[in-house]
Amino acid sequence: MSWVTIARTEFETTKESRAVRWLLWLLAGACVLAGYLFPEVTGGSITTREFAGFSFLTESINYLLALIGVVLGYGAIVEERTSGKLTLLLSLPYSRRDLVVGKVVGRSLVFATALVAALAVAGALVVYPFGSLSLGWYIAFVVVTVCYGVIFTGLAVSISMLTSSKHVATIGAFGSYGLFVAIWGTVESSLEYGLETIGMIEGGLPDALAFVFSLNPVRLYTRIVDGLIAGGSGTTAGSDAWYFSEWLALVAFVAWLVVPLTLSYLWFSTTDL
Repeated sequence: MSWVTIARTEFETTKESRAVRWLLWLLAGACVLAGYLFPEVTGGSITTREFAGFSFLTESINYLLALIGVVLGYGAIVEERTSGKLTLLLSLPYSRRDLVVGKVVGRSLVFATALVAALAVAGALVVYPFGSLSLGWYIAFVVVTVCYGVIFTGLAVSISMLTSSKHVATIGAFGSYGLFVAIWGTVESSLEYGLETIGMIEGGLPDALAFVFSLNPVRLYTRIVDGLIAGGSGTTAGSDAWYFSEWLALVAFVAWLVVPLTLSYLWFSTTDL
């Protein structure tokens, strides 16, 4: 498979980036620190399943892993397109699909290997000496967390496919990070405040609007981890509507993995380079 060669090359070259290495060390350190802190601060059972819902761990992943995904993905296509390397690469026996799949897989492996190792160490810290291992649930947590990183890598690669300007790709990729990770809650709160001020709503956003805001990939990840894996309540506060279920959140989460890349690839596969 041609994309395997591209993935291997992307993995080897991307992992040498100093910025990526520092971010990976920061993420790994946060995961390991969470594994050390959880047995010290928890008032409940000390299991790796409960650890998956530890707020310090999930918040660190929310911010850092999403940022790593964007850093890895935003220049994947556009940098080679502007330098002319993309035309040369496609003159070899590689298709555009090979190129996209190889870049997403190779760059995702950069953070996936470090993340899996860090979570393995963190899990060991939780288990030893008095905790217990919920292996199946913890593996599910690791898989969902890796997929969360792939979502942001894929989103950045998608933006990189849609433009021939590196500046536009940078603004788009980091703008999406800022929107989904940094200011999403502020946008929701501002809208709620504005609608309440003019008397259109009372006691929170209507379920339809709350559902739209719940489709943020950061919130989907948190709901899946809290509600399905850690055994807590991942539903939207104040609503028990069926469309706020964790299982529907899982479907939407998978859609974030597939849809942006698919739509961007359909555009990229027919555009002139």
